Amino acid sequence: MPSDKIRIRVYNVGFGDCLLVTVPDGTVKRNILIDFGNAPGKGGSNEPFKAIAENVRDETGGHLDAIVMTHEHLDHLEGFRSQKRVFDRMTVDYVWMGLPSHPNYYRDYPTAVLRRRMRAFARRFSQQMRRGAVEIAPSFEAMVLNNLTNVERMDYLRKLPKNKPALYLARGKSVRSKPFSNKVKIRVLAPEKDVSVYYGAGGHGGANPLGIVHAAAADGSAGGDWAFPSIKRVRQPSNLSVTDWTRLRKTIQTGGVDAIRAIDKAENNTSLVFLLEADGKRLLFTGDAEVESWHFIGTKSRKHMKPVDFLKVSHHGSANGTPSDVLDKLLPVKRKKHATVVVSTKSKVYGTTNPVPDADLLKELKKRCRKLVSTDKTKKRWVDVYV
Repeated sequence: MPSDKIRIRVYNVGFGDCLLVTVPDGTVKRNILIDFGNAPGKGGSNEPFKAIAENVRDETGGHLDAIVMTHEHLDHLEGFRSQKRVFDRMTVDYVWMGLPSHPNYYRDYPTAVLRRRMRAFARRFSQQMRRGAVEIAPSFEAMVLNNLTNVERMDYLRKLPKNKPALYLARGKSVRSKPFSNKVKIRVLAPEKDVSVYYGAGGHGGANPLGIVHAAAADGSAGGDWAFPSIKRVRQPSNLSVTDWTRLRKTIQTGGVDAIRAIDKAENNTSLVFLLEADGKRLLFTGDAEVESWHFIGTKSRKHMKPVDFLKVSHHGSANGTPSDVLDKLLPVKRKKHATVVVSTKSKVYGTTNPVPDADLLKELKKRCRKLVSTDKTKKRWVDVYV
């Protein structure tokens, strides 16, 4: 690679994220691996993981300055433990995670306990699915599975740095000299420390989903059965069997679809969003931040919302991952020749009414950058981008 360029190697993992960022820092080059995973089911198989992990090892000489896990969805972390044979033999200096992944997070931020309850609900919903009590589309099943907590995966990541604890980051938290010199600046723009601001009564996230998931115990466990809201009883249609009619009524009563979507959105908004500045270039990595997170970034980090030279598009190119006002600030049309944009995605996995990636967003991005790279449009294992 050119010695004076920042390189972003974008790995084709299917529906997921995996980027190896190599940054010149004085006389050395720093290597940062951002996320590594894909979604269950139609998101793609784990088959590419082995070749990708081995390439990361070979490209870095077995040494990563930092691993960044933006949030706890499987399409951002599944590959690490899956390829522990490779990562166990590598040297990792630092692991960065969003503050909500701290083991004591709910002790320190008790108002955010709704997030725990919502995830307990997802676990409960998954158990009902496996028992055949609820029949859902494969794409929706993938969303459920993607949101399940996995303690083993998280613990494995936390322990990768042999002599340093993981760094848990939120807006304003400094990571100076971890591991960079003062020639490289990292600015954390999200998440907010207390993620309850993204949802619930009074939060920018709108309606409080607690009414859907309140059957989870106060401590966040999955205790008790779901609470089914009362609905007006209607007669069984003649074209449905008793079994099918009972199953349909139960599915309607649970409100499960709305609950899982709320859970998915809440977790996306815990994404670690950070700005990397080096050699006069500005690179923004966004995880899966959605509208609610962008609202607080725009409010609390307004001075950093300026044109960038590189943008990793949020949430795999979904319509709610990149609001139009964000595009105007980060990718003004007049700077088109200076900007490179990456979308890590796979079409026909999520959404029918609002499919991911969003076609209108992709068209708009093309108007605002000199190069748009989409992993959905290549059969290569990876694509290199230089900034």
